[in-house]
Amino acid sequence: MTIKKLEKKIGTLSKTSKMPAYSFGTSAFDCKVGDLLAKIKGTTCFGCYARTGNYRFPAVRLAHKFRLEAINEPYWVDAMTQLITIKYSKIKKSKKYFRWFDSGDIPSLEALQKIFQVCKNTPDINHWLPTREYGVLKYVEQKDIPDNLIIRASAIKVNGNPPQFWQWTSTVHTKGKKHIGKKCPAINQDGQCLDCRNCWKRSIKNISYEQH
Repeated sequence: MTIKKLEKKIGTLSKTSKMPAYSFGTSAFDCKVGDLLAKIKGTTCFGCYARTGNYRFPAVRLAHKFRLEAINEPYWVDAMTQLITIKYSKIKKSKKYFRWFDSGDIPSLEALQKIFQVCKNTPDINHWLPTREYGVLKYVEQKDIPDNLIIRASAIKVNGNPPQFWQWTSTVHTKGKKHIGKKCPAINQDGQCLDCRNCWKRSIKNISYEQH
């Protein structure tokens, strides 16, 4: 199946300037936990970038809605596997990195299980998924996570501690505050990853992003 036909069935992939390759996103307005936190000052979702600017345009929100609905379709796993495989077919192995939910979050356990299968179907690609949906993660055992996928449980509060229940995490710190674990260098790189791939490394337990 061609890229156009696949995109017509399940939607397009994102390719942001920050990320090293492709990503998948849904609307931050459809986040379950994030939608609540976005209204609470001091949380990592307050002032969320994915709820402002271009993300509010009708065309973008429509595309997000289409992707979210498509993930419930029985053909989604096969179609997403094909789309990712084709998109990465001409990318060097050393640059095969993918991010789930550059906006939005895990909609359900069933959706996460489908993502697991897509990761298993694309073993040559490194996948990363950040989430605040702790309620979904409590049903997940580490042994069930594909080896080429890292899930990072994101902290709730700015300058707060990382979640204790999960092995891989991320936090947000303000400028001048001591960060926990590995500091994301993007704040000093025009907001880009460049050659950094720390978010995808299981050897790094916590990544801390400076608030901007």
